[in-house]
Order: sequence, then structure tokens, then C-alpha cells
Amino acid sequence: MGFVIVLTLFIEAGVLLYLERKAWNTLLTPLNFLLIPYLVVLLVSMIMSGRSGFVEFYYPSIVIWIAGLVMFAIPSLAISGFAQKNDVKPFKTDISDGRIPPLFVLVGMMLVLMFAYRLMSTVRSSEFIIGSDEFAEEFAGFGFWGHLKRFCSVMLMLFIYYLNRNQRWIWFFIIAFFTVNVINMVKGTMIIPCVVGVLMRLASGKMRIDARFLTILCLSAVGVFFLTFLLAIVVVNKMEVTDRIVLWIFQRFVHYFSSGTLGLSVDMQMGFPDSGEFQVIWTPFINILNQLNGSGEVLSPVNPTFHFTGISLTNVRTFFGTLYIYTNHLQFCLYSMGLSAFCYSLKVLSQRFDNLYTNTVYYYFCGLLAMGWFEFYFFHLDIIEIPVMLMLLHFADWAFLGRRYPAKLETA
Repeated sequence: MGFVIVLTLFIEAGVLLYLERKAWNTLLTPLNFLLIPYLVVLLVSMIMSGRSGFVEFYYPSIVIWIAGLVMFAIPSLAISGFAQKNDVKPFKTDISDGRIPPLFVLVGMMLVLMFAYRLMSTVRSSEFIIGSDEFAEEFAGFGFWGHLKRFCSVMLMLFIYYLNRNQRWIWFFIIAFFTVNVINMVKGTMIIPCVVGVLMRLASGKMRIDARFLTILCLSAVGVFFLTFLLAIVVVNKMEVTDRIVLWIFQRFVHYFSSGTLGLSVDMQMGFPDSGEFQVIWTPFINILNQLNGSGEVLSPVNPTFHFTGISLTNVRTFFGTLYIYTNHLQFCLYSMGLSAFCYSLKVLSQRFDNLYTNTVYYYFCGLLAMGWFEFYFFHLDIIEIPVMLMLLHFADWAFLGRRYPAKLETA
């Protein structure tokens, strides 16, 4: 049965990849960003099944993704047909190129100085040390500094996009903004802005997918994970780095890499004990409404149910897995198609209005989809706050610096 399910998934994946290529004339589409990383992680999960302490993989959990991918693909084909019929020409991405806008440098310097001050003041006042979760919470876990940390993520995306050999000083800002996210100790916050910046570079032709790119990508992913764990081990626990510690970190890396797929696997095998209400999927919108009507209630989308994968605990269930536990079958289908329609509409808009900001919003949502192998990221406030920040930055760039964008921009 497991073989049949896996074979069905890969046949479906092949068909969808072919249809996406025919429909959009590119592999850089929302469905592909959701599908391809999941296939890679799924292979790792199946290879590690029952080995090195990991639990056996439960293959029926793949059926949720088989169904979800079909639902997600339907709007893609429909919107592609509409775009071609109306001559929208959504077949290539054109993003503004050239030197980085002075506004970005000014804002970047302000953020660096503010977070340098915040770091020094937190070090002086906190009883915890850098690398601990408690210090991260005090540093920028909530309130004004929590919102400003999200703005650092926005700037990190943009600075990664503008990086080139003639402006190597941009690395200073990239490292500074990334350091803020490292201190915050949330791996998704570190990974997603980098993914978005890289996707924009790929879309505009600044980078190409080849062996060198894939090698750097893999080494960077491993490096980020090892960096955060070494920070906690060496700084917080004051332990020496030995071969045993490196092996322990590597096991946790594989656990983190497969925690979504294995978490869904164990969850389904146990009969979904964490099934919840559909309102969890709409957490950011409900929280905003609660604040506006004065109730003050704040919902948390964090799954309180942890499962043991043989190495450690996980409370993430992948994109479709999390969606499944909070919906019935009709809600699952409608939400999958609705989110797909939204993302593909953003794709068309990013082509119709060829500028940096609309493309950054679009690729931000693609970046969230690319993390679907791990978790469903669309129930966090970031999905509202980061696009709003980008639009405000666009307005500031347009209103105060007089930048004007032509209807058509050349690809880099």
C-alpha cells in the first residue's frame, strides 16, 4: 500500500510540474514552491524511517498531500487561462534592477543602530544570556521591538535581492539583519526572508539554478541550523564542541528537517488527537477583529500537541497536514483552492505592475509556501504585517523620493 501511495504522489507530481510549465512557462510558480521542497523532505523522511532512532513512517499520511495538491492546482490552470485570454502575459518576471535605493540604505542604518542599542540594553538588563529562548523573548519577542524585527525581515529580503559584486557593502546590512533573526532564535524567521530574497534573484535572472547554486543552498541551510544549536550549546550551556556534540546536532537537523512530515505521519497514525476548530486557520484576522471590538482575546495558532519522532518532539504537521486537522473536507478543499487563487492572482499582479514591491509581496507568499514541508505559516500575523510594511515602504519611496516606475522594466 505504501508503494502505491508513493507512486501515485510522484506520478501526480510529474503531471502537475508539466502542466505548470505549460501554463506559466516557468517553474517558479506557487504550486511548484509548495510541491518540490515537500518531495525532497518526504524522501528524507522515508529514507530515515525506522533508522537511527526515527519512528516508522506512516504512508497513508501522504494521501492528504495528494488531495491538497490537486485542489491547489485547479486555480492555477484557471487563472493561467484567464491571463492568456486577456493578454496579461504572466510568463516572465521583470523586477527593477540597478543600484539600491537610497531610502533602503537610510532605513537600514536606522534599523541597525536601533537594534544595536536594543541588544546592548537587553544584555545589561536581562538575567539571561544570548542564545537562550528567554533572552530572545526579551530582545524582540513582542511589542514594538517584535514589530520592528519583522521590518528587519522585510529589509533582509530586499538587500539580498540587491546584492551584487559592485555593492559588496550590502553584506553589512544582510549580516546585521540576519543576526537580529539569529538572536531571536526562530528558525523560520531566519529562513523565510532568505528564501524570498533568493527567489527574487532567481526570477529576475540575477541567479540561476545549477549545481553551484544547489550546493550553496544546502550548505547554507545546514550552516544556519548548526549555528543556532552551537550558539545554544557553547554560549548558553558552556559545553565544548566534540564529535559527539556534532553528531547530536546532526541528528537534530534531520529531526527538524523531517519534523513536519513525521509529525503528520505520527498524528494520523494516532487518529489526529489535535483536531481543532477552523477558526485557528484565521487566527491573525480574528485577533485583529478582537482588538477592534474590544474583547482583547488573543488566539494562538501554535499546536499544543507534541509527538515523539524517535529523536525529539514535534508540534508541526506540514502545510496540508495542519490545514487538515483544523478543517472538514469541504473547508479543506475550499481553503486550498482559495489560497491558491490568491497566490496566483498575486503572480498576475506582479507581472502587470512590474516593480520591486509587488514582486516582493508575491514572492513572500511563495516563500511561505516553500516552507510547507515544515508547517502552515498562513495563520501568523506576518501574512498581514509584512505586506503592509512593504506597501508603506513603497509609498515612502514614491512620495518622498519621487521614484517613478515605467510600465515595463528590463529583466536583469
